[in-house]
Amino acid sequence: MPDTPDTISAATRLLKAVAGELRDLATDTAKFGESLSGHEEVSATHGSIMLLQQFDLFAQSLDAHAGLIDKLSERLDKGHIDDSELDELLGHVPFFGVRKRLTAVVNGSDGEPHLDESADDYLF
Repeated sequence: MPDTPDTISAATRLLKAVAGELRDLATDTAKFGESLSGHEEVSATHGSIMLLQQFDLFAQSLDAHAGLIDKLSERLDKGHIDDSELDELLGHVPFFGVRKRLTAVVNGSDGEPHLDESADDYLF
């Protein structure tokens, strides 16, 4: 089925809604991390500090993805997006590993595995 203006408009609205959901999740994640940092038994160990830093990075990543989706949906709403615009949007992704994987997808390859739980920075 060919894309119609109504289909593209609906897809754009969906992308904006997903971006809003990601922003809400980022805010909730940051609040949860902050609430954990107030507990003495949680914030006293090196491992806990690293976990709290992961919460912060996770919230930042969610917010960055929301921004990327917002900007992408705005460009799609205008009816055209070219490779240089995609490169520009991807350049704003703050985490190198995420940016590398997304760039690989745009370029037609699968990129790296998304999660390597044996790595310390598996989220990013």
